[in-house]
Amino acid sequence: MPEHLRALMVVLALSVAVLHFARPALVQVVDAKTFSRWRMLWVFMTLALFLAHSFWLYVLMVAAYALVMARREAQVMGVYFLLLFVAPPAGTEVPGMGLVNYILNLNQYRLLALVLLLPAAIALFQRSSTLKWGKSSVDWMVLAYLLLISLLRFREANLTSGLRDIVTIGIDVFLPYYVASRSLRSLNGFKYALTGFVMSAMVLAAIAVSEVVLSWQLYFSVLNVLGLNAMEFGGYLYRGAFLRPNATVGNSIVLGYVLMVALGFFFFLKEYVEPAKLKWLGAGLLLMGVASSLSRGPWVGAGFLLIVYLIQGPNALKKLTTTVLVAVASWVMLNVIPMGQVVLDMLPFVGTVDEFNVEYRANLLTSALPVIERNLWLGSVDYLRAPELQVMVQGDGIIDIVNTYVGVVLNAGLIGLSLFVGAFVLALKQVRAATRKALAHGAEAVVLGRALSATLAAVMLVIYTVSSIFAVSVIYWTVLGVCVAYASLMKQPVSGPEPSES
Repeated sequence: MPEHLRALMVVLALSVAVLHFARPALVQVVDAKTFSRWRMLWVFMTLALFLAHSFWLYVLMVAAYALVMARREAQVMGVYFLLLFVAPPAGTEVPGMGLVNYILNLNQYRLLALVLLLPAAIALFQRSSTLKWGKSSVDWMVLAYLLLISLLRFREANLTSGLRDIVTIGIDVFLPYYVASRSLRSLNGFKYALTGFVMSAMVLAAIAVSEVVLSWQLYFSVLNVLGLNAMEFGGYLYRGAFLRPNATVGNSIVLGYVLMVALGFFFFLKEYVEPAKLKWLGAGLLLMGVASSLSRGPWVGAGFLLIVYLIQGPNALKKLTTTVLVAVASWVMLNVIPMGQVVLDMLPFVGTVDEFNVEYRANLLTSALPVIERNLWLGSVDYLRAPELQVMVQGDGIIDIVNTYVGVVLNAGLIGLSLFVGAFVLALKQVRAATRKALAHGAEAVVLGRALSATLAAVMLVIYTVSSIFAVSVIYWTVLGVCVAYASLMKQPVSGPEPSES
């Protein structure tokens, strides 16, 4: 049997099992019909991915679903989040039909943005009740940043290439941010949107654990069958003796980052789940996924997320003390059990495995500073050719800018970095202010604010350790949009019972 079909059997078994056991918890958050529909959608799209044997046939299947079935969904962000991680983001060029070389590079994220978010954005723009652009100061920061990087694309590119870049910026950044910030208009909307994310993340967590245990990347072979470049994601990489899993996101750090965000979202959803054991099982699965990513940045980010979430809630000191005691007990246990040293060697700050990765990140910042100073305000298009950065070339011949903030300032200077960071800081400030006023909307609204501010703060921390590859930027722009939507909702007067989103 071909490898991709064997992988399909494992992926389907994991998906069905996880969603079966997640059902009792998640049907308390969304209605049972929606959960069943989304579960079947995940299974169907997984089958389409593995059995299409052509990327373009898979694209047609996704587009057909969007045209025929997506109209039934009241909450497009839930479906978007659910399908975001069905397939890896490997892409191929859309031919230019003789007019241009190619139109754009199409991948899973851009496909979903075009078939799901673009129609939703048009509908939202035409609706009089939609939050007007500019009502949030974050809007202006995002718009200014997008205009700046769009103009900077013409520094070296020709007109065709520059226009193509502007289109992809609109697809990659504006659509996720706009739809997320404008489509969520009730707590029910947040429940359905975040449930879509958590559903897919729970499956990803199980796949991550399985890839480490089996030492097998389950989505590697299907990319070759689809005619895509599987080596775009670096092939099989190890940390110590363990395979670093990619699942459907193409990179183990990005995988841990996605699961960390899902953990933050689950902190809100758990408020609707009973009994307590279901809450612990859900959080435990996501934590296992984060741990299985074998990535120090997301590990630190998950711990930071938990701390920020706890300090905003009741009995913060007691809960933080308990958390510290559990961490200390775990440390002691790892020093005693036979396999404990293997885990300790991979931990951040104290671990010895792959220490060169930590050194590389420190050296990158040191090497980048002179380049930043020479192009202080607007950055440079050819910064990678600078002698100071050429010393950072790795064995595969690339310079990996493993820091989103450094990447932004090298490309767009201090002006670009100020706009980029400013959007996050303003969003965080707005969420914190809205959380303090959220009690009028119910206790769950307060928990949502705590979860979103903790998630956004953790995202801001983790992107210091990774460049904006694959799902990284898609996630932080949508999280930013969700935070703006929350701040806007908390300003609205409290109304009667919320309608169902089914």
